[in-house]
Amino acid sequence: MNVVVFASDAKGLSSLNSTINELSKRGHNLFAIVTQDTQLRYPKIHGNRFQFLTNVDSDEKIFSESLGTNLPFKPDWLIINRERWNPETEIILEFKQKFNAKIGLIEPNAAMINGVEGFLENHSKNRFVPYIDVFFDHSHFISSQRKLMGFQGNSVVVGNPKYDSNLNVDPRLIESIKKTYNVDPHKKKVLLFSLVNSSRDALFKEFEKFVKEHDEYQFFIKPYPGEPFESQFSNQYFPKFFIDGVTPILNETDIWSFFNICDIHMGAFSSIFHPSFLLNKKVVDLSREIGMRDRMLDTSPILNSEGRGLEDKADLWIRTFNLKSVEELAEFISDSTLKHISKNNNIVWNIVNNFVYLNDNTNYDSELELFDSFNDGKSAHRIVNYLEGK
Repeated sequence: MNVVVFASDAKGLSSLNSTINELSKRGHNLFAIVTQDTQLRYPKIHGNRFQFLTNVDSDEKIFSESLGTNLPFKPDWLIINRERWNPETEIILEFKQKFNAKIGLIEPNAAMINGVEGFLENHSKNRFVPYIDVFFDHSHFISSQRKLMGFQGNSVVVGNPKYDSNLNVDPRLIESIKKTYNVDPHKKKVLLFSLVNSSRDALFKEFEKFVKEHDEYQFFIKPYPGEPFESQFSNQYFPKFFIDGVTPILNETDIWSFFNICDIHMGAFSSIFHPSFLLNKKVVDLSREIGMRDRMLDTSPILNSEGRGLEDKADLWIRTFNLKSVEELAEFISDSTLKHISKNNNIVWNIVNNFVYLNDNTNYDSELELFDSFNDGKSAHRIVNYLEGK
């Protein structure tokens, strides 16, 4: 089996690396083009930022226009972790149309709580269903939530390969990271999780308040991948982070050490909490305090283009769906639609309420089952089994 794997940033690689290892271990012909950069990279523009990994010694030269390089074989499969944006969109189209390859997408995030933005994202994903043969999802609950929002792709539940091995960090690397970031051995460490949606400002106000009240802690923040380098957010990170006493983790690959280093993990409930539960950390959910639970079902930030998020813009979605006006977009995300897609949200919120605010109970079995139907570190094994079966 000939398989090409592509990752355009470090976050993407973290979803794909265990599958790369599993394919190689089983002796399949592999050509992986990946980068460990935090910022998004384009292979035709930033070719020197990519690693080219292969176990094939071949004189065959099959040129890929979208990757800007020769492939050592005609691909049977392309494996990626995103589809709605370039460079992946261009790569998907070429591999399907030129090489007639099958396409597999490993879902990067858990669409666990349904809202306006998630509804629009899932309908946007449907544009790629004719090109993508299989979407590898994390849990049966998440897969059902996507379908409730209208997703029509062929989903196969395999677990989340991002957590097959990434959390198993070499202790020597952790010690090195502690020195690099001046981690204080005498203080408890708090890891804050950023947001780039309409709840961002409210969340940061809660962070600021908590930091001022707890000088006995040392604080670090995990930005959304690439967030510090976006023009609308960069002034909050440079020349220094705008909340005094908080150190941003600007290198995406360092986050795996910080998941382990930090004692308390704080943010608004989302897929980023999955590793916190796996490591039995104390988890602080602020979704209720910042009004996120209601805001997720509020159409006004998008319809009025007043949100802080990257996708809180009406014109983006009007172009995406070839609509003619904001009124047509409002009809598309009507109240009746939102009531339907959000009917299972309380399943999540009721479970979340059990660990609100520094709860010492670290039995997260209920939460973990929502995130991943297996939680056994064998997601890549199931992915490759599926590829072999096809």
